[in-house]
Formats: sequence, structure tokens, C-alpha cells
Amino acid sequence: MKKKVAFLRSKYLPPSETFIYEELKNIRKFKPIVFCRKRMNLRRFPYKPIRRLPKSPKKTARLWKKMKIRLIHARFGTMGVKVMKAKKIAKLPMITSFHGFDLPHPRSNRKSYQRKLRRLFRVGEKFTVPSRHAKRRLIKWGCPARKIKIMYSGIDMKKFKLSRRSLRKKRVRIITVGRLHRKKGMEYLIKAFRKVHKKHPSAKLVIIGSGSERLRLKRMVKKWKLKKHVQFKGNLPHKKVAKELRKADIFCLPSVTAKNGNQEGIPNAIKEAMATGLPVVSTRHGGIPELVTNGKEGFLVPERSVKQLSKKLNHLITHPQLRIKMGKKGRRKVERFFNSKKQVRILEALYKSVLKKRGK
Repeated sequence: MKKKVAFLRSKYLPPSETFIYEELKNIRKFKPIVFCRKRMNLRRFPYKPIRRLPKSPKKTARLWKKMKIRLIHARFGTMGVKVMKAKKIAKLPMITSFHGFDLPHPRSNRKSYQRKLRRLFRVGEKFTVPSRHAKRRLIKWGCPARKIKIMYSGIDMKKFKLSRRSLRKKRVRIITVGRLHRKKGMEYLIKAFRKVHKKHPSAKLVIIGSGSERLRLKRMVKKWKLKKHVQFKGNLPHKKVAKELRKADIFCLPSVTAKNGNQEGIPNAIKEAMATGLPVVSTRHGGIPELVTNGKEGFLVPERSVKQLSKKLNHLITHPQLRIKMGKKGRRKVERFFNSKKQVRILEALYKSVLKKRGK
């Protein structure tokens, strides 16, 4: 009989967390049972069983005991902090996965959460992070290095196939995919595209995603008379995202560090773009340099540098052979390090090692 894992997420499942769904679907050697406070997008992410996570630590521990749970896997540091008491009562080992916004930072305004992280680092058995950059952040905050495992979140390579690319220099399509929040740096992309448009008036920018910045970004586009050249597609299902990526020539995601220190891990949107053979223009931010090597799979520029963004986009527009070359290198890199099925096997090995140490 497969050992049961309590797979914890506050909400199951926001649209941006496809990577978590890919893990759940591909776990074979264990039986994950999802526990959450709120259910959402169940048609998009069908999964069973899903149980309600009680607010009371005692009730949670009793439920886990009744269901014969052997291991806890808390998604995001915030959830790890919330269930520390339940973990102690249930006497179960726990793995906590950090992803980006939940990483500690001196400028963060979540002081109470960050104080509790110190305790979590003591009582938790293992912690996974999506990049070397994130590992350094946890160590700096007091997490023992021996407890940290770098786990790259993977993508489904079958959904994002390598596409043949055009050598066109006109009507080039630049695409971006991500939540329209300040951290994604979309305003800098639009500012850079304004400069690109002056040199290449037939170029187009396609923006996939929605969020709090949508109206402000649309106003920028309208102000600069770029409405015919910039498309806002909103949130799209994975199949349609893959289709849009196949039609594009360049992918751009200029992520920036938020005022409170919030940073990206390694955005899955970049991995998906690279899987289809797109060259990338991004920033030296968070874990992105671990995915994109400047000058190989694409170009990296300083955060908020409109000048450098537009310069690299213009360079790729006028050098189609370079776009093809970078795109092929990107596909090979994602296949090797960011394949979801390979990453799940690593996760299962981690489950096994934690249970073995605890004699479970």
C-alpha cells in the first residue's frame, strides 16, 4: 500500500500554480491527499482526494492520524508556519516548499511570519527551494544548509513542443506571460516596446495574463497610441498559451524586485517559452540567471532598464538566425533540468529519505 502524504495548500488551486498540479498528477510511489482551506478552479485542475484543512491544530492532527498520514508536504513557507502545531501534535515529519514570495527578506513587512520561520527551520525536517538564489536566502535567515534541497519546478514537455521558427524581420511577435503585478515588470516591457516600435513599426507585443496592473498598463498603451500593436489576451488555458508561444518569435519577462524584497524563484513562464524554442529577454533577478545564461539561451539585463530591454529586443528582431540558435539551446536546457516527470522522481526520493530517517 502506498504511503499517504498530506499535501497542503491554502487554496486549491490558483491559475498560476500549474507546476503544483503537474507534481500531484505525476507522483506515483506515494498517495498525496490534498488538504486546503478553499477550493477553486477544480475543472481546470481536477484531482481527488481533496479534504478541508481544519483551523484547529488538534482537529488537524486527529484527522491526519485517522487517515494514516505518514508525511506532511506544506506548499509555501506560509503554510509550513501555519501547521507547525498540528505537526507537533501529530508527531509527523514535514517538508516545506518555498517558491518566491514566501522567502524571508529584511525589507519585508511580514515580521511576525518571518519570526516564526526561525522556529520552522528548527522543527521542519526538510525544505525545498526553486533555485540556488533561494537557498542562499534561507541559509542567511538561519536555515541549516543540510536541510535544504534545490528542487526545480518542472513543466510538461509534451504540452510545450519545440516549434519551427520563422526568419522574419518584419511583423515579429514579442510575447510575455505572467500575472499583471508590479513584480513582473510589465510596465518596463511596454516602455521598451514603445522604443522598439519606433524602429520596427510592424512588430507586435502580446501580453497573456491578468492582475491588478491591467488597467494601468492599458492606459499606458492607449496614451502612446500603441493599441493596434499591443494585445492583452487575459488569462488563457495552457493549450492556448502553448499555441500563442508557438506563433511568437521572442519571449520577454522583465521581473523586478518589489519594495518589500519580494522576488521570483525561476518563473515557469520562461521555462515554457524556452521549451517551444523561443529566445528570452529577461532580467538579472532572483533565480532567472540559473535558467537563462546571458548570451546563450537569451539576454539578461538589469532590472528596470528600459534602454537595455529595448536594445536586446531590437537585436533579436534584426538577427533571426540568433533567435533560432538561442531557442534550440533553451529547449535542450529545459529538457535536461526542468522536465516535470524527472523532478517528480526527485521529489519522491526526498519523501522516501525523510520517512526513512524518521523510521516511518
